[in-house]
Amino acid sequence: MPKLKVNNIVSFSTEDPVHSANNLLLNDTNKKWKCHSPGEKSANIILQLETPSKITGIDIGNEHSAYVEVLVNRSSKPDDDFNVLLVMSSFMSPLEARQSTNVNKVRMFSYQELQNPERDQKWDRVKIVCTQPFNRHVQYGLSFITLHTSENKDNNTDTPGKLGNFLIRPKSPDVLSVGSLFARRKQLTNDTPVSAAVAIREASSSPSLKQNSTQCKPQLKDGTSPSTIKKGSSTSINSDNQRPRNRDELLYKEEEEKPHAKIDKLIEDKNKESKEKQIREEETKKKQKNSTKKTDSKLDSPSTSKTSQSKDGNKRKFNGKDTPHKKIKTNKLCKPFNELLNGVTLVISGIQNPERGVIRSDALAMGAKYKPDWDNTCTHLICAFANTPKFNQVRGKGKIVNKNWISSCYSERKRLPWRRFALDNKDKNKDESEEEIWEQKEKSPEVQIVYNRSSRDEDDVDTEDEIERIEALQKTKNETGSYSAETDEEIIEIPSTSSTSVPELPAFFSSKVLYVDKELNDSVKSMLVRYITAFSGVLVGEPSDIVDYAISSPKSADMLSILCPDAHIVNPDWIWECHCLKKLVPIDKYKLQ
Repeated sequence: MPKLKVNNIVSFSTEDPVHSANNLLLNDTNKKWKCHSPGEKSANIILQLETPSKITGIDIGNEHSAYVEVLVNRSSKPDDDFNVLLVMSSFMSPLEARQSTNVNKVRMFSYQELQNPERDQKWDRVKIVCTQPFNRHVQYGLSFITLHTSENKDNNTDTPGKLGNFLIRPKSPDVLSVGSLFARRKQLTNDTPVSAAVAIREASSSPSLKQNSTQCKPQLKDGTSPSTIKKGSSTSINSDNQRPRNRDELLYKEEEEKPHAKIDKLIEDKNKESKEKQIREEETKKKQKNSTKKTDSKLDSPSTSKTSQSKDGNKRKFNGKDTPHKKIKTNKLCKPFNELLNGVTLVISGIQNPERGVIRSDALAMGAKYKPDWDNTCTHLICAFANTPKFNQVRGKGKIVNKNWISSCYSERKRLPWRRFALDNKDKNKDESEEEIWEQKEKSPEVQIVYNRSSRDEDDVDTEDEIERIEALQKTKNETGSYSAETDEEIIEIPSTSSTSVPELPAFFSSKVLYVDKELNDSVKSMLVRYITAFSGVLVGEPSDIVDYAISSPKSADMLSILCPDAHIVNPDWIWECHCLKKLVPIDKYKLQ
């Protein structure tokens, strides 16, 4: 379709000093029209066409606008009386606008997409309205706009059109007829000199090479056959003005068939290098075979046996099952259970009792320290959720893990690397934070027999003799209760160690009578009973005037104050705090009455 010419710009609502409105008249997509400042509500521009014409197609290049609308008018009508030719069309989705992606989208609207009856009428003014409601931080506008019409424009037929930066190919002035292209190609080839590569391609694609051997050979002008032509002859085939050439020269020249010293030396060096490589590979294979044979002979070598050795020196070999295997032991880092979390000072956030108390008690049992609020001495934050106020406070200062870290360490009885349980995604993607520390198990009090095989030559060991010797030692142990002084040095007796005594808990609840309210949760009651009993407290099943402390909820506090007039009514957090600090804590913060 012919392109409509824009004469000038009538008016515009806004423009950038660099990206002005006149850039739309230049047909250059690198020069755009943008609004003056980011966040403007809308930007519009009015174009004046050269002549009133029907607009049957519109091409729009976007520049960060979310919606574009096209309206039309005539110069004889009022300036505010515009009709909609193209309804508001989307060029960017809200997500693309916020992320500033796909900002230069191009859309081409055809005759069917324009409004009726405006598309069938003639107009000479076009108004474009651009909006960007999704991003208030960018300048927006248009890269280009092209208007098309279905009317014939004689003055534009010879000039090539442009679509953005792309030039539309003009119509060919040549009239094509049957065989005209081949004749034109032949004319071009005759005018230009023929190179060797072109001659080879022409010869390989010529019909004379594709003919069967049964066909007659082409005769030359003087009646001689092609086979009788000597090398270097200049006899022409037929009467055409073709360059005479020797058919053998199409493949290789005489100079190329002669030996070349430099090329021959390179080929010889390469062949020599490949042979040396093969020889080295064969030698390495032979060495590997010899080494495997030596190891097999060592394993199958005869051992000095008292039962099977005869006068002629014949010795028995090891059976396949009796071959000793060396076990590689990995050194594990071990500590006592109550020192697994040494150096850990933790703070708990977002976890309520009784689960909070369980985590705290498990951590303290493994040697950790607890603090109610974060300070510079704290190392770990046990947090229930990410992006909480406490999480943001500690982020970058300490190690933030979930509650499963303490429970997993306690259940598996070893210190697990904290990064496996990290809440921050930046910490999860990094390498392992620390090595696992296992619980140091006590040695069994039984006598352990250690056989030091390194002090003996493995070739001189007989399996059956060793078994008989160990059985004899076990028999003497059962009879006498201890080993004799003549026992081999390889047998070491490890004395039994007395079992370590469990440390006693402080009895700060001794001589205190406590009552746990029955209205509390079952899990909370069981935990309270466990802690009170552990710290030597006296529990009573019913409220009375002998109760010193009553653990209850705010709902039952009034009733318990009547039933237990001399008792202090406190919430369960008092018990948790006493357990953590291992002492009797003041009740001022925890009193309910």
